[in-house]
Amino acid sequence: MAREGYLSFRVSVPTGRRLDRRALLTGTRKTALAERYVEEGLRMDDHPGVYFVDGPMGRRAALVGTGLDVWEVVETVQANDNDPLAAADYLRVALGVVEVALRYYGEYRDEIDSWLHRVHEFAEAEERRWLAGQRALS
Repeated sequence: MAREGYLSFRVSVPTGRRLDRRALLTGTRKTALAERYVEEGLRMDDHPGVYFVDGPMGRRAALVGTGLDVWEVVETVQANDNDPLAAADYLRVALGVVEVALRYYGEYRDEIDSWLHRVHEFAEAEERRWLAGQRALS
């Protein structure tokens, strides 16, 4: 019986080599990378239509076939008085896409709220930098 939080398993040699290469490329421990893949795979199974992408601010949940991140859809719904249909119209996506994002948000609200906070902080800092540049030109 496995101890809580502990899992031991074997992977094929080709899979192990690919994991080694990816860990080296990303500067991540192989076990941490494998754990990330398992967690993300479980989330994708639980939330079809969600996948994960890397970006300058880290790894985040996105929506298949849309170019949108989950946080972007949630923010748009909130900006439209929590009306999923209005958000879908604004984003020009099917209502089902918005519903996928909202289901994910329902389960991982703290994660998405943290993204929203970080994105807003980053945008405010960038605006301050831009304004400082504009003032320097005056």
